[in-house]
Amino acid sequence: MIKSIAKLILALSISTLPVVTPAQQKPVRIGIAGLSHDHIHGLLGRKEKGDIVIVGIAEPDSGLVERLAKRYGFDKKIVYSSIDEMLRSTKPEAVMAYNDIFGHLEVVEKCAPRGIHVMVEKPLAVSVAHADKMAKLAKKNNIQILTNYETTWYGSNTEAYKVVNEEEQIGEILKIEFHTGHQGPVEIG
Repeated sequence: MIKSIAKLILALSISTLPVVTPAQQKPVRIGIAGLSHDHIHGLLGRKEKGDIVIVGIAEPDSGLVERLAKRYGFDKKIVYSSIDEMLRSTKPEAVMAYNDIFGHLEVVEKCAPRGIHVMVEKPLAVSVAHADKMAKLAKKNNIQILTNYETTWYGSNTEAYKVVNEEEQIGEILKIEFHTGHQGPVEIG
């Protein structure tokens, strides 16, 4: 179960990947913590795939909720003003954090004791101290924490995933090393 949820969280963070859960499996119940990160659009725009159901959103900014509900058509009845309220009311299997970086620790602190897996946007944390707390909570509560990196969406990575996991063209992976970069915001739009 943990592996399938971890794989699904990875797939959700890589909007371009094919669905990794078998069609006969029930959709994973996803909670969203925050709507302020730009990558939220990829998640809210993928509802037609059927591998997830967004059961709750924790977002205190009502103006932001209004704009995104209008754009993506989600029911504002699933929106809560706090993470605690959303978790208590919806009982998600995984939470995807699209909030500010400082808030990542709070999301893990709220989710880990409930056994809820978490995906956060990069960077993982604001400090090594926060990252250490998150790691300890994950280990203690047997949950997965995934940090989403935009390089995950690269077509070359999608193809590598397919070769390794679907076509099984290579043996056991012992190490992956990845080098990349760009010239900065002007060159990437």
